Amino acid sequence: MIRVQAIGRTDVGRVRDANEDAFLVGDSSFAVADGMGGHLAGEVASATALGPVKDLDGRVFSDSVDATAALRDAVLMANRAVADKSAAAPSYRGMGTTLTAVMIEGRRAHIAHVGDSRAYLLRDGMFSQLTTDHTLVQRLIDEGRLSEEEAANHPQRSVITRAIGVESDIDVDAMTLELLPDDRLLLCSDGLTGPVTDEAIAKLLGGSDLDRIPDDLIDAANDAGGPDNITTVVLAFDELPTAPSPRRTTGREPDPNMVVVRTRDDDTDSDWAGRLGHIGSLNPHPESSASTGTGRARSILVWAVVVAVLLAALVVGGRALLGRSFYVGVDDAGQVGIHQGVPVDIGPLPLHWVYRTTAYTIDDVPTIVRDEVEAGLTAQDAADAERIIANFDELRDEDETTGAN
Repeated sequence: MIRVQAIGRTDVGRVRDANEDAFLVGDSSFAVADGMGGHLAGEVASATALGPVKDLDGRVFSDSVDATAALRDAVLMANRAVADKSAAAPSYRGMGTTLTAVMIEGRRAHIAHVGDSRAYLLRDGMFSQLTTDHTLVQRLIDEGRLSEEEAANHPQRSVITRAIGVESDIDVDAMTLELLPDDRLLLCSDGLTGPVTDEAIAKLLGGSDLDRIPDDLIDAANDAGGPDNITTVVLAFDELPTAPSPRRTTGREPDPNMVVVRTRDDDTDSDWAGRLGHIGSLNPHPESSASTGTGRARSILVWAVVVAVLLAALVVGGRALLGRSFYVGVDDAGQVGIHQGVPVDIGPLPLHWVYRTTAYTIDDVPTIVRDEVEAGLTAQDAADAERIIANFDELRDEDETTGAN
């Protein structure tokens, strides 16, 4: 039997006036959320997002599938709750939050993640980052346009491409980890990972005094300038022959806020091309061709109608499915716009169309993302595409500062 001991801490840091981070330390549910928005809005977003995860705390699931489904439902509720509050109050408009959460089920840890807060694993002296940042610089790293070293000091490193509460639907990264005795998990906001290196974090996470580790991590971030709010949740696992008896410690702040995970079922819009392909896989039975001229004519007419219906379904259905995809691209005239579909043509048939044009031409696009825009810069949805375009001016200022051509 695996036992978990957990402790969490949060600190405002040395620069910010308020703390917009929140964390959850429960019996089986744990999370970190880093809010963003106007005055108090970030604080509201992070606290709101944790609520549905707190509701999962202590629940028992029949198997891993049920546990994962519960996390998926919780994340949907968290995203909807933040979005609803944002829409209801003008002072909360545009607020959102990152969310990195873990739920323990038996010997498994189910992890869900949105934004740039992180989850790390320390196992047998090996330190690994489990989550991938949903940021502009990480996207550039993945595409080979930026190195890890360049990303660490990039002026746009905090530009998030995915957040809870910004849209009605959200994609959430999720994974399941088989736990081993002596494993340690760390959930943290970017107030820690920004100023403190992975090497320093790993060394502190391996400390012998569990109660001191969150404080030591926060002290390290503050010693490096404390430019942002800092939140850490540390989980330590060991083997226990009896039933688990988790210990809850919330650190200096007695009332943190609560948690969340996963979102929509990816099966709903996965292999759309494959699904459409099945529509056209009709094979007439030999006996369906009548031996008489009348029967043959009737058969031809029937199949003509079937083919016409299927072609119409392909066109309508294919466009509907393609309409779920967005990207920032450029048309033949060099005008930048938001496009629906995918930047691909099949012969004379384009699989994309213009959703909205902008006043930008390709020459106005910052050099750091110009090649991506020419190829079609994928966006999560229309709002994400709007955010990408809204960042053009800020990125262009960086071009001018660095002298990029």
